[in-house]
Amino acid sequence: MAAGTTAGVVKGTILPGQTTAYSLAAGQSQPMILILDSPKNDVTLGVFEPNGHTLLNPANKLTHWQGLLPNTEIYTILVTGGVTAENYTLTAKVAQPVSFPAGSSSITLKGNTAKGYVFSYGLNGSAGQTMTATLNVPSSTAYIDIFGIASGSLLSSTARSSTWTGILPQTQDYVIEVIPTNGQEVNYNLTVSIGPTAGAIVMETGTTAAEVKGAIQSGQIITYTLDAGQSQPMILIMDSPNHDVTLGVFEPNGNMLLNPANQWTRWQGLLPQTEQYKIQVIGGTTTENYTLTAKVPQLVNFASGTSSISLGGTTANGYVFSYALNASANQTMTVTLNVPSSTAYMDIFGLTSGTILSSATKATTWTGVLPQTQDYVIEVIPNNGAVVDYGLTVSVH
Repeated sequence: MAAGTTAGVVKGTILPGQTTAYSLAAGQSQPMILILDSPKNDVTLGVFEPNGHTLLNPANKLTHWQGLLPNTEIYTILVTGGVTAENYTLTAKVAQPVSFPAGSSSITLKGNTAKGYVFSYGLNGSAGQTMTATLNVPSSTAYIDIFGIASGSLLSSTARSSTWTGILPQTQDYVIEVIPTNGQEVNYNLTVSIGPTAGAIVMETGTTAAEVKGAIQSGQIITYTLDAGQSQPMILIMDSPNHDVTLGVFEPNGNMLLNPANQWTRWQGLLPQTEQYKIQVIGGTTTENYTLTAKVPQLVNFASGTSSISLGGTTANGYVFSYALNASANQTMTVTLNVPSSTAYMDIFGLTSGTILSSATKATTWTGVLPQTQDYVIEVIPNNGAVVDYGLTVSVH
């Protein structure tokens, strides 16, 4: 590999069944990626350590291989011919290891796509962490791909993207590649951050809400997990002094429910599956303290043949208690709380349409015509964080 590169390319011609061996010196724990191209795709690979230990058995007949190298040594790469004489191109990449500075979870890497080659970086990440990679040049000049050594592609080169944020699927080494357009030499900066997984948000028995507090650095990403059920509403509220600490919400498979690029401090939505959701907290312009409130309302279903229900509860730990029910446009809903407003009061909102009864009114009763078919959330809000026993009657007709 030429100085300043992480890739090398060799070309040749091989006869049927012939084997050609190449050697490549690389370091312990470096990722190696091998790609073998031939017209019939039947010229294949094998990889061995100097002691003969097999990393890739030629009998597998693979044309692509990637793995973490066990030792610093000279590896042997076998190229085995197919059914006819063919030309082939072997591309070998050995990613440059990346380590974050002590006490930091972010690094900016300056580089150049020397000779027009892809430049590869390798770094270790843990399951559930959030990784963000940003390239400082337009995608018409260069772009990135990202893959796990074991799990495979996270961001395909076909997307021609210069930025990516997502949840890491498992603990492994990840490779980020800077790919120059049309094999040109490009000077670039690549910023990579891997935010810590702060842990699970757990709602105590008898509650439908939880709070987590912390401090976050500018641009840092901290990830929380929260278990919730299919068709349950989730409400997230982020508070910080400058109101610029923001949110992202993901399913375990990486599907975005709230794109971090929106830079929202509040989100509410109906959850698609029973699973563990990832909630990102994203730092603003300065280091700040933050408070994240997560609410997952208790679902309400009327008994068969009825349109009214009486609910009894307690604002355990002084938390707001939230209920959710589905209702149709133009139905009339009546809600009554059986305690004085000096003790507790309500708010009501549609998950899609927004506020129907504001908490600012400190009301204990409401009747009105519903604006659309959706899930509605009714919250019992204790005054001054008190623990209040209450009865709540809801009717929809």
